[in-house]
Amino acid sequence: MIDLVVKKVVAAVRNRPEIVADYTVGLESPIKDLMKLFNTESSSGIQVMGLYGMGGIGKTTLAKAFYNKIIVNFNRHRVFIESVRGKSSDQDGLVNLQKTLIKELFRLVPEIEDVSIGLEKIKENVHEKKIIVVLDDVDHIDQVNALVGETSWYGEGSLIVITTRDSEILSKLSVNQQYEVKCLTEPQALKLFSFYSLRKEKPPTQGLLELSKKIAEVTGLLPLAVKVFGSHFYDKDENEWQVELEKLKTQQDKLHGVLALSFKSLDEEEKKIFLDIACLFLKMDITKEEVVDILKGCGLNAEAALRVLIQKSLLTILTDDTLWMHDQIRDMGRQMVHKESSDDPEMRSRLWDRGEIMNVLDYMKGTSSIRGIVLDFNKKFARDHTADEIFSSNLRNNPGIYSVFNYLKNKLVRFPAEEKPKRSEITIPVESFAPMKKLRLLQINNVELEGDLKLLPSELKWIQWKGFPLENLPPDILSRQLGVLDLSESGVRRVKTLPRKRGDENLKVVNLRGCHGLEAIPDLSNHNALEKLVLERCNLLVKVPRSVGNLGKLLQLDLRRCSSLSEFLGDVSGLKCLEKFFLSGCSNLSVLPENIGSMPCLKELLLDGTAISNLPYSIFRLQKLEKLSLMGCRSIEELPSCVGYLTSLEDLYLDDTALRNLPSSIGDLKNLQKLHLMRCTSLSTIPETINKLMSLKELFINGSAVEELPIETGSLLCLTDLSAGDCKFLKQVPSSIGGLNSLLQLQLDSTPIEALPEEIGDLHFIRQLDLRNCKSLKALPKTIGKMDTLYSLNLVGSNIEELPEEFGKLENLVELRMNNCKMLKRLPKSFGDLKSLHRLYMQETLVAELPESFGNLSNLMVLEMLKKPLFRISESNVPGTSEEPRFVEVPNSFSKLLKLEELDACSWRISGKIPDDLEKLSCLMKLNLGNNYFHSLPSSLVKLSNLQELSLRDCRELKRLPPLPCKLEQLNLANCFSLESVSDLSELTILTDLNLTNCAKVVDIPGLEHLTALKRLYMTGCNSNYSLAVKKRLSKASLKMMRNLSLPGNRVPDWFSQGPVTFSAQPNRELRGVIIAVVVALNDETEDDDYQLPDVMEVQAQIHKLDHHKCTNTLHLSGVPRTNNDQLHICRYSAFHPLVTMLKDGYTIQVIKRNPPIKQGVELKMHGIHLVYEGDDDLEGRENTLPEAQQTVSQKLANFFSSFEEGEASAKGDSTVA
Repeated sequence: MIDLVVKKVVAAVRNRPEIVADYTVGLESPIKDLMKLFNTESSSGIQVMGLYGMGGIGKTTLAKAFYNKIIVNFNRHRVFIESVRGKSSDQDGLVNLQKTLIKELFRLVPEIEDVSIGLEKIKENVHEKKIIVVLDDVDHIDQVNALVGETSWYGEGSLIVITTRDSEILSKLSVNQQYEVKCLTEPQALKLFSFYSLRKEKPPTQGLLELSKKIAEVTGLLPLAVKVFGSHFYDKDENEWQVELEKLKTQQDKLHGVLALSFKSLDEEEKKIFLDIACLFLKMDITKEEVVDILKGCGLNAEAALRVLIQKSLLTILTDDTLWMHDQIRDMGRQMVHKESSDDPEMRSRLWDRGEIMNVLDYMKGTSSIRGIVLDFNKKFARDHTADEIFSSNLRNNPGIYSVFNYLKNKLVRFPAEEKPKRSEITIPVESFAPMKKLRLLQINNVELEGDLKLLPSELKWIQWKGFPLENLPPDILSRQLGVLDLSESGVRRVKTLPRKRGDENLKVVNLRGCHGLEAIPDLSNHNALEKLVLERCNLLVKVPRSVGNLGKLLQLDLRRCSSLSEFLGDVSGLKCLEKFFLSGCSNLSVLPENIGSMPCLKELLLDGTAISNLPYSIFRLQKLEKLSLMGCRSIEELPSCVGYLTSLEDLYLDDTALRNLPSSIGDLKNLQKLHLMRCTSLSTIPETINKLMSLKELFINGSAVEELPIETGSLLCLTDLSAGDCKFLKQVPSSIGGLNSLLQLQLDSTPIEALPEEIGDLHFIRQLDLRNCKSLKALPKTIGKMDTLYSLNLVGSNIEELPEEFGKLENLVELRMNNCKMLKRLPKSFGDLKSLHRLYMQETLVAELPESFGNLSNLMVLEMLKKPLFRISESNVPGTSEEPRFVEVPNSFSKLLKLEELDACSWRISGKIPDDLEKLSCLMKLNLGNNYFHSLPSSLVKLSNLQELSLRDCRELKRLPPLPCKLEQLNLANCFSLESVSDLSELTILTDLNLTNCAKVVDIPGLEHLTALKRLYMTGCNSNYSLAVKKRLSKASLKMMRNLSLPGNRVPDWFSQGPVTFSAQPNRELRGVIIAVVVALNDETEDDDYQLPDVMEVQAQIHKLDHHKCTNTLHLSGVPRTNNDQLHICRYSAFHPLVTMLKDGYTIQVIKRNPPIKQGVELKMHGIHLVYEGDDDLEGRENTLPEAQQTVSQKLANFFSSFEEGEASAKGDSTVA
């Protein structure tokens, strides 16, 4: 169950689109332009697209919107990497970006030490996979080289998108498809300005209209400038608009003019906070909450200032609560600090560049001007962008006299050359900080300070010192004006406390998260102002001292995952202000303080995974408690009846507990919004008082033992999500469910319900209904047609026998899943009325005929109606026999499905011929008509211009294959026994897979020699004379591309090694591949109905180190022949395959038969192995004049196939490998 949930979550995360922006304009036209570029040969090769334009013009926004539009074409492997320029300049930036790329693409967490190793990991994982990678804001070729490598590594159809301010980068990278992002049009700019200045989409009133147009024009029509300036004008009157417009007119650089005016409108405290964020905090992995803590520790009104910055569009809080600024805004802030002293960094207020910081510290240049320093040695040195480089970049992207002046000024007024540090970068003398009298913000992660810590500036308000090198924290650090002390992830074991007489009224936050060696919490009696104490993952902590219980101003106490903690405070009455109390994961904690109710301000209490068996009765006093979590508290069998007094409670999580019942008082929780009771396997009833929960939005009882839903009519008016899946004792749904007027999602999967009440049709806002694997459910009520807001209906695996005629009234249904509804016999005539249906999944149903109205599904994009068996057991079940199946014909209206992209009608028993108007399905990309009974395909098939995959496997009556569309990548004709002719394939230049197994009547395949992209060709069981002609047409070029080749043949190349091969590493020559050739045959005793796998699975390759087995790989021998003649299979494995990567010096590779076999009757008659080294297959051009020993591997393979003689291919080999 847990694995299933994890898979669903991962799938949901992978399908999540990028968040574009709060409000966008003008994207439609450029997205259409990009789609045209993308659609040009979108299936062929690897595309690289480049978007370029000046900063603030909307490249990232456009790239995100385009990415969201096309990710449906990249189902598994896709990644959007934002702010490459900024992130690559961080310490170890490129390595971290490589890790991000691999993690997002493949859900792997690789060990990468440097860029070269990262490239190898990328190369290894992307091999031949269809991938989309977006690299946003690239400013150097090295970034693309480090994150993409070579395009030859990627699979067909892959797309790499690069956004940059510098089009020269795209030219150097030979990016052919370049797109210049243009400014907004005047109407678009006016619309965007109106949204941010007036907070509405409508144009301004006549009085402001002309003024708005002038403002939009003056911003240069740059989206960023329009957005920021619009936000700047919010809640100002018309006169102020005019004044600000006149100010902007005087600015040469319009973008930076807009940003500067917005900055000047801030008050002094807001300016200080803006610069702290732009210069210091953005370089850190830091959340809004942490920033607020730091700024409050400095005595600043953080929340109010952040609200102003957000309102003015100078700052954004992302969904993960981290801070984000557009790089133009960030750079403006950094330039302002740089201008404080262009040539002397020590005279600036904030330092963020490591090189400049080390120069100041190593040469004792510190001054009282410095207010903040961020220095993190956790990772390898990587230089950040200096202000000089920012000016240079601005000149390139915003040419003009203003930019030229600033650039020349900063070129002429240079910094002093950075001297080489006198000592190790991670050991710094404390004396270097002594002159910085006004230093208030200091990050020195993984740095060792040498000297007396008393010399640190006394005005320090925040210090973050991860990796603190001492085991004992001296009280000197605590005896100053510190507001926030962060020593997380360090080796500190003991913290000395202040003497009794020296109280501290400044320290507000102590963060010791991840200090695994911390043995005890210090006496904090003298720190009366402490508001937050974080001790998460301090694994050696056993108890909490009494002094903690006297911290009267403490707001948050975090002891999560302190796995050794077994004793907590006996008295918590002193924690009068505590709001958040976290004990999740304290698995040895079994008792809570009896007077826990003495914390009147407590809002969150997390007890997940603790060993507690009951809640103290005094808990009823927690009148402000909003969140209570007892998930995984397996000793909890009941809640105290007084729980109903928690009238502020909003979230109650009781999943995976041993609860036997809920107290009736739970109905008194008037503000409860979430009640989770998942997997409470001892809970069989829910009290009727639950109907009193008028604020309840979520009720999850999945996997519990609940037998009925005690829902009363007119109750639970706010409930939006009811989930009762896997409730094995829930046999019916009450009729009162129709009164849940706010319900959006109803999940009843795997329950034994036999029917749904008629009243379910009264759910007029329902969006999603899940009834998977409801085996006792035979029918849906007619009233389901009244659920006109239903978006998704899932009936997979249920025993529904038919859908009511009213089903067609679900006019907003987009997705219908009915796979494995094995009792479903027909679709209603009204089915075609589902105008919004996009995706229909109905595999393995008994539906044998589609209603004529089916073609009216004008928005249908995916149709899967595969049936089993996927192939015929024998040739006897053909027309005219006793086993004659019921045949169907495609309805005439089927050609109306103009938006259909995927169609799977395998084994649908379609007879006769496919309609001639198939060409109307011009959007079709995947078509599976395997195991059907039609004898011909229409010539219009060639007009399916977007078709990429076509499967006709086991279409045994098909006699002729008409011309095919040129974008085809995969063509499967296996077991088309009657097929006599195939049209010319020479136009299929991107075809990679061609399966002709057992097409014995085919005597010619015109154009085969032109299939230059072909990687897999299967011809086992084919006409031996024609296979001989194919062998002679196999060229060096085609064989170099080929990965799998199967065709009649009774020998392997004589230059292959016939037995086990021991690999011997060659100096300066890497192993680039392994080629394995085998000759197999099915013996005379093997009948067609005995071997029904599509591949021969009995041959394997193994790698051994002496007698130790290292790796086994089943050879991909696709195509099971109907004859017992010998068949030759050649499998070529590239440098990325485990058979190559795991083959080390002294290891042995060998070919064996599987033991025990999956199927009997397979003979391995002959095999050979050849190792391909660097340089063995690299020579281009003709090699006719070279001796065979000097020829490439592909040329020698071509020679081998041309050496076959007539009749030889069908002969039987003599030797057999046991």
